[in-house]
Amino acid sequence: MTEPMDPTAVGVVDCHAHIFPPAAGASGFPSVELHRIHQQRAMHMHGNQPYRRLSDNAIVTERALWDADDPSPAGAKEVAFSAGTFGRFQWEKDGERYYVQFLPPWMEDLSMSANRLVAMMDHAGIATAVLQNDHIYGNLSEYFAEAMTRHPDRFIGLAQVEEAFAYHDTEIARLHDQICRLKMRGLYFTTTGLFRGGYKPMHSDKAYDPFWAEVEKLGIPVSWVQSAKSPVGTYEDELRHLKTIIGKFPKIRHVLVHGLPTSLYADEKGKVSFPAIVKTLMTEAPVMAEILYPIAVGKKTKYPFSESHTHIQQLIDAFGADRFMWGSDGPNVERYCTYEQSLSYFTDHFGHLPATDLRGILRDNALRVYSAGP
Repeated sequence: MTEPMDPTAVGVVDCHAHIFPPAAGASGFPSVELHRIHQQRAMHMHGNQPYRRLSDNAIVTERALWDADDPSPAGAKEVAFSAGTFGRFQWEKDGERYYVQFLPPWMEDLSMSANRLVAMMDHAGIATAVLQNDHIYGNLSEYFAEAMTRHPDRFIGLAQVEEAFAYHDTEIARLHDQICRLKMRGLYFTTTGLFRGGYKPMHSDKAYDPFWAEVEKLGIPVSWVQSAKSPVGTYEDELRHLKTIIGKFPKIRHVLVHGLPTSLYADEKGKVSFPAIVKTLMTEAPVMAEILYPIAVGKKTKYPFSESHTHIQQLIDAFGADRFMWGSDGPNVERYCTYEQSLSYFTDHFGHLPATDLRGILRDNALRVYSAGP
């Protein structure tokens, strides 16, 4: 076990955090309805927290939000889906009300202000946070830019597009504006967003080449959210699409959001066997990954999430510390532990690392990837 570390001495960068206005609003979308369809699809895809019946809090297994055979917007079921209170999204079916606890229960109106996140960062000793820009929370580049102005040097914002239409001229122009005018320093791209076009075309198809060419020209990294089980395919299938994009646009840097899903590849003793596509991308391509375990394992294990430590060590042994950056997924992670504990499980309870490796994972690697410009 390491000696407890003073984060302020390192200038820690949280590579994965969120700020957002109340989830019930349009939040940068043209309408509340368009925001809501993204949220409903996301909660259909979400598997970390169970669905529950409100009347008795019992877990239910029925996936009532979307037609499993239709991944397009037409597959959304009429269930009065909405953003609720205290961290919950909710819906109704056959006279019963249901919910999923997607956010922490202290979040009364499902919002996270920049001021609150800065206070949490100060308390945990975190210098800077990379703001991830998912449609669940809104289209938030303008919101991020305002927060970056009010809190200089505390935030690095990521741009966002409608992934299903990213190859359209309007989305390419939107990306350019977010990078050049609003000073976002990367692109957040979730393959779940492809549902708006029914997953046709795919993001590695030739139709997307003008978009990826603009990303390469802008010199920005792409932070990828991949589902591991979607119409795109398995996690390995998702990485094969990424490999195709890298083959055509080799100068783009990439970050695997939420990190590598080591639990998919671990045996009963915790030994991880990485698929060939993972090994190829993590050793031969400009690809990095987040170290972000509490949000993934918190439903099954408790702080300090000891089972994850052996997985982290295997990642570093296999691919080197310079391929990884620490992130929290705050404030969402507070479903399972405090924001401060989402750092200390790694800094205070993980095995020994050389000081240069620790500083890289906690700060330097993220700053190198999310640098301003090519």
